[in-house]
Amino acid sequence: MFCNGLNLYTMKKYLLLPLTLLIINCKPLQTSERIVKFTNKPDEITTTENLKKYLDGNPNPKIVLRTSAKKNEVTETENINYLYNVIESELLKNEFVVRDRQLFEKILADSDTNNNYKKLKEKSDTDLIIELTNLDRSIKYQTNKYYNSRGEEKTTSINNYVFAGATIEFKIIMIDSNQFAGIYKFNYVPCVDGCDVSKQNYNNKNESDNSKPYEIVDKNTLVDFVKIATNKLVIEMRK
Repeated sequence: MFCNGLNLYTMKKYLLLPLTLLIINCKPLQTSERIVKFTNKPDEITTTENLKKYLDGNPNPKIVLRTSAKKNEVTETENINYLYNVIESELLKNEFVVRDRQLFEKILADSDTNNNYKKLKEKSDTDLIIELTNLDRSIKYQTNKYYNSRGEEKTTSINNYVFAGATIEFKIIMIDSNQFAGIYKFNYVPCVDGCDVSKQNYNNKNESDNSKPYEIVDKNTLVDFVKIATNKLVIEMRK
């Protein structure tokens, strides 16, 4: 038998070499590359006409970020104030006037302003509330499909490949009218451009559907996602 395309002449040249070398040369060529891809999820955007008209005349509104994001298994055990700072920083870069969160909460707790949005606007000198209503960085994405080095679609019957994504949701309130003015949901989907899963990121396929993701989006990726989402928010608000 000939190995790896060796012809008779070539084989004769190697007859005097040790047998172990021939065995090494006869090993079949292998590739371990496995690329997993997920399809991006569209953002969910709702902006009212009242907000559009308001921002047409007030492109640099005075805003406050409220941080009443729903608690989940990630945020309950973790201080994520750094993400609130990231959001406020991006709003400042977009020339919004950002009010102090803690001071606003104290004013809001005042009985005189609690149910009187006109007084709240006057005391806080704020136009819009941007409320962070949900932040989750443990959204599970999994598949048993992958692409080999030749771009051929394959499936595995043993393992599911699992990655974590994230979602963030905002709600806009116009203070003077106490009116919902917009709802925005942005998604981070992993591996849109492909991830090599040859040696990592898989779970047993027999795992329960109710099991928890074994990983969450890392801090640096999450910060980048929140920056992008905040800038998307500004763009959508100003459209």
